[in-house]
Amino acid sequence: MEFAEELDQKGKGPRDPLLLPEDGGGDVLDHLKTRDGDLKTRRRKPFLTRRVRWQVAIFCCLFLAYFSIILCRVGTEVSLAAMTDDKELEFTKFDAGTVLAYGNGAYIVGKMVSGAIADTFGGRRVMISALTAVVFFTSLFANVYTKLFFIAIFMVNKICMSSGWPALTKLVCIWFDEVHYGKVFSGMSIASRSGGLASTFVLGGLLSAGLHWRIILFVAATVAFSMMIMSACILRESPGDLGLQTSIKKPKDDFKGGNGHPLEKARLNEALLYFARSPAFWCLGTANLFMTGCMEMQSILPLYFKDSLHLTPGHATLVASSFQAGAVASLMIGGIVYDHIGPRARFLFITSLLGISTGCLVVLWTVPDITIALAGVVVFILGATISTPYYIPVCVFSMSFGGEKYCSTLSSILDMFGYCASIAMDGIMGAMSWHDLFTAQVVSCVMALLFLGIFMCTKAAR
Repeated sequence: MEFAEELDQKGKGPRDPLLLPEDGGGDVLDHLKTRDGDLKTRRRKPFLTRRVRWQVAIFCCLFLAYFSIILCRVGTEVSLAAMTDDKELEFTKFDAGTVLAYGNGAYIVGKMVSGAIADTFGGRRVMISALTAVVFFTSLFANVYTKLFFIAIFMVNKICMSSGWPALTKLVCIWFDEVHYGKVFSGMSIASRSGGLASTFVLGGLLSAGLHWRIILFVAATVAFSMMIMSACILRESPGDLGLQTSIKKPKDDFKGGNGHPLEKARLNEALLYFARSPAFWCLGTANLFMTGCMEMQSILPLYFKDSLHLTPGHATLVASSFQAGAVASLMIGGIVYDHIGPRARFLFITSLLGISTGCLVVLWTVPDITIALAGVVVFILGATISTPYYIPVCVFSMSFGGEKYCSTLSSILDMFGYCASIAMDGIMGAMSWHDLFTAQVVSCVMALLFLGIFMCTKAAR
């Protein structure tokens, strides 16, 4: 009997120690029938193991789920402009600004609590709950007529939307090996960048085609509802729920000198104190603050090109959209490069990209009569060089430093650094001349380069 089992094991080929039997770690045997009627066995490697197939399914599900949240967010924001022209409403531009201001405040409140909620209840539950709430409140927003209700629903919807990214971070941290964090979050960041761009063009196009803004919101809510159903069917909290091998993490020294994560058994207050004592946390948080200030420049680029190049609003928007195209192109390869190079090469890679970003801002700052072709190229390079430093180090650090237990909490805290900078930059942009604004942008990019460079030299970034 033992001899038969040994022969059977040899026939299956060597097993990958990282895969459980359910993963299909052994070779696949094909039994072929020859012309003479004899059976011939052919051994081949499996194309995709069961574990990898589930990882691909989880990645695609999270990508589409977050894309649909972005779609609903853009839908509610785009509809505000159309609401001012709706004769059934007494809704002014001042009212639209009030709704946006309250929404931004609610989004910060959501960021404060959504990370801890995702770490407590799990990424799957929070993602499905967030999608369900976004569908409900987006649809409800399309059915009210009173300004007070518009503000209240917009605020609650923003809080629900803010929990999408922490839930996504939680599931990525649990499902994927640490050596693949960069490339996985490159893909997720593409969902954020392309989601905003595609949603603006698609929903704006539907509005231009004559569809009512309420119908636009129902379209966005329908897409999010479909993604909610898909998430409920596909998402799993961890590979262990399916009997698969859990994700592989780099060894770390815990509080007791063991090989587990320092926060594996820590309470929330201990985790927050652990973050606050880390110089790497403060360096990256400060760098994220300055980088977000630079990223906010994209929102005012259409107006800048309209004034400086004397373009129509539509043409100015097209030139400015090269920023998004550069960002998507960069993220397609930035995460792969980040995962496959060492700490010193990462330092040179990230700082070089931010150095080029600074140069692009200097060009926009010092060349007042820039041509359309040069403006498009410079903005494309700016989007390509600033996006990878903006997304990848923060996301990877949140998962490796926060661990599976507190990665969402850390991600939300770092996002709050950036969002505060975003609000501050939006507040001062309108009050500054173009020369002063680009001066502030150059200084902000240099400070981001300084603090991110210091962060990349710390042990926590390796």
